[in-house]
Amino acid sequence: MGKIRENEPLPPHTRLSYDECYAKLILEKIFPNRYENLQLSDKPDLRDLKHNIGIEVTSVIPKEEREALNLAAMMPYVNEQSQERRRKRLKKMGYRYTKYGMAYPSESYMYDGDFNDVNIKDTPCKRFLEAYEEKIRKLNSGNYAELEGYDLYVYSEEVIDSWMIPKLIQAVNSINVGVKKYRYIYFVTLCEILVFDTEHDECAGIDIAGGRKLDGLGEKARKIVEAGEKR
Repeated sequence: MGKIRENEPLPPHTRLSYDECYAKLILEKIFPNRYENLQLSDKPDLRDLKHNIGIEVTSVIPKEEREALNLAAMMPYVNEQSQERRRKRLKKMGYRYTKYGMAYPSESYMYDGDFNDVNIKDTPCKRFLEAYEEKIRKLNSGNYAELEGYDLYVYSEEVIDSWMIPKLIQAVNSINVGVKKYRYIYFVTLCEILVFDTEHDECAGIDIAGGRKLDGLGEKARKIVEAGEKR
């Protein structure tokens, strides 16, 4: 595990998962009547002991993209020789780093004609649905704690158009067919949190584009991770 240095980005591997700590804080803040004092755990990742609910946390940001983000984030904190190695690695992966930021490899989805004809798995929702299918399979594998309810939190940096929502609701319901099911599914996109209520076949969006709803939570999540390293 890498050493945590003050005022530098977190290393990629820490005892406590930053994503899980951040999810805990977001869920407690936005849904205070649904969750209380979530505990970091495993299978599932978060637990509400009072309500006997577990939340599984996952990210659909591709492994290579996460590596690229980490390489770019650490660029200002390493020497010139290390910076050059990082630039070469980023270039090899299809990214271009400059002093103004990082350019991503192009990824486009073409929609011709009526949106009704578009398969939802041919949209930016593809990774979310694939992760959801995998999490349903694991939930029913017998390796998870026996709880009264289970929810799923999926982090992404996708932008989802409004016409995709009805198709997503349909796809979510078709996947959620195991003996154990996820009641609430939180699909965190770049601009909003889509909340799927699978019991009522509904989806609501919570705007997070301005960042105000999540203000300060990233710093708090980091402090939880830092405290975990001192145990």
